[in-house]
Amino acid sequence: MRRDVVSREDLERELRAIEALAPGQIEGVFGPTSLTWRIYREAAIFLGAGRALLLQLAHPYVAAAIAEHSRTLADPIGRFHRTFSITFTLVFGTLDQALRAARHLHQRHSAIQGVLPKSVGPFAAGAHYQANDVAALRWVYATLVETALMAHDLVLPAMAARERELYYAESRRFAALFGVPPLHSRPTGPVLPRIARRCVSRVRLP
Repeated sequence: MRRDVVSREDLERELRAIEALAPGQIEGVFGPTSLTWRIYREAAIFLGAGRALLLQLAHPYVAAAIAEHSRTLADPIGRFHRTFSITFTLVFGTLDQALRAARHLHQRHSAIQGVLPKSVGPFAAGAHYQANDVAALRWVYATLVETALMAHDLVLPAMAARERELYYAESRRFAALFGVPPLHSRPTGPVLPRIARRCVSRVRLP
């Protein structure tokens, strides 16, 4: 992985790992017995769309990329549909469909880059960003995983502690679909606070 950016080679390495763990070609990356399917099949997760987007915008690289390379702010409903279309393909698609969607998303992200127009906290103005930046991708992954579980537990019977732990463990495969390797620590609790701390700690101050 060069300069903390997911290359095509990085992505393919993670996808090979996914293929080795997948329950089957038809079952896809997770399979119908997974906790990931149990959460994402519920309409309740749509309630978290706004939260996930706002959290994603909290990362300066993500916010800059969306402002400069996307119609999200002008067409949030379109962003909603595109995000869930991709997410559902990654989660519920066949293995081939999920891997193809992951490669297509990486290719689209490869063309998105720029510089921060102004300083935001420890992120300095003029800092170069890329959509395939590992920290930014890990942040987006965390917002989706955490928000889906939160929305599920607000509407449906909350998952037990052991189930939550297993869900976070499964979510490593979701991160891998972005080409992002898992955090070294075992995911035994909410991933968003840990990743937030990691994002800030990796910032290089001027």
